[in-house]
Amino acid sequence: MVNDFEGALEHDDILAAMEAASREAAAVGGRIFPCTVFKQGRRTMVSTAFPNPFIQRQVVADSATKGSSARENLNRPLMPDHAKAIKEYVVANRDDYILPPVTLNVDKYPSLHVQRSPGAPTRLGYLVVHDATRFFVTDGQHRIAALTGYPAGRSGASGALDEVQDLDSDAMAVLIVIETDRARIRQDFADAAKTKQIPPSLLAVYNTRQPVNRVLAEITEGSKLFNGRIDETSKTLPKLSQHVFLLNQVRGFVKELLFGDYAMSEESLTRQAMIRLGSADEQKEFVREALLLLDVLTEHMHPWSTIVGLPRSGAVANQIPDFRAEYVNMTATGLNIIGRMGFHILKEPSDALRRERCFELATKIDWRRKAEIWQNNIISGDNKISTQRGPVTVAAKAVHEALGI
Repeated sequence: MVNDFEGALEHDDILAAMEAASREAAAVGGRIFPCTVFKQGRRTMVSTAFPNPFIQRQVVADSATKGSSARENLNRPLMPDHAKAIKEYVVANRDDYILPPVTLNVDKYPSLHVQRSPGAPTRLGYLVVHDATRFFVTDGQHRIAALTGYPAGRSGASGALDEVQDLDSDAMAVLIVIETDRARIRQDFADAAKTKQIPPSLLAVYNTRQPVNRVLAEITEGSKLFNGRIDETSKTLPKLSQHVFLLNQVRGFVKELLFGDYAMSEESLTRQAMIRLGSADEQKEFVREALLLLDVLTEHMHPWSTIVGLPRSGAVANQIPDFRAEYVNMTATGLNIIGRMGFHILKEPSDALRRERCFELATKIDWRRKAEIWQNNIISGDNKISTQRGPVTVAAKAVHEALGI
């Protein structure tokens, strides 16, 4: 008997559904997957998990090739670099990686056995798959390519399954859409692609695999100025915000302290940080050094020395937007320049010399936007501040010379 879930066979109870699925699988040499069956709109959906070797064998990406008509395929051209990045992530984090579910479709109705339950929005059931069944990718082709392999240059590149043998024992969650219309399948891909990128500051909070983000969290919490005054969720800092910086701006400061370059690429940063901050002891020591610099600057540099005494919210904290409009060291550019100086200051052989240099940075440099030292480098005629690498480097050099470092 066919129920409201198109193509699914109803049974009196879940044991009867399992027995029917088992008999069918035995008759056709198929395989059974326990699943949840439900509807979205008028279409039947099946949620289950496929073992990685099964995905490698029976899931087809059907990617378009560059220069050809995309209408002849179900997926956009595969980007080898994207697949490679996912593969490297899985291989590097074998013990605690995560790959989100992929969305698949089938152009022929599979065998679904479900328990009868009129009006229920979901049903437990069993999916029977035989060797000729092929699943096509609606969304997630790069995740699958990362596991199974992908084209690269004139030849193919191996996937994570080829490089990490015990990945054969893992599985991936899948959502199967029962859809026979190719145009509708392509539309599903477009609909599934409507995702919003995570703001850089929020990504810095969540992605603690990177050593830079781990030390960033400790520096933010340990700094008298930063603690409770950093916006960790926004992409840009509102003009009237009572926060002093975005977390991603503090991350640029940390990059400067480490390598003297806030604009360093993420790929290079990841590679170099694993060398510079590879151990817990190295991370702890860097955090200590960074907080030493920040403590001296916060105590002696205006307006940081004033802000640290303000409440974190309320009318009095409205001085912070005013300071931001007047002072270079209240901007991302100024923070990067301070970080660049810190990069050189940390080369000093003792904490005493480092404190002395930080005191000079705090007191000998005029951090007001109208100061002569910033003109014709980071400050333009309309008093706007540049964020580009070139002007920042010129301004940092001017500070370097002014302090005699």
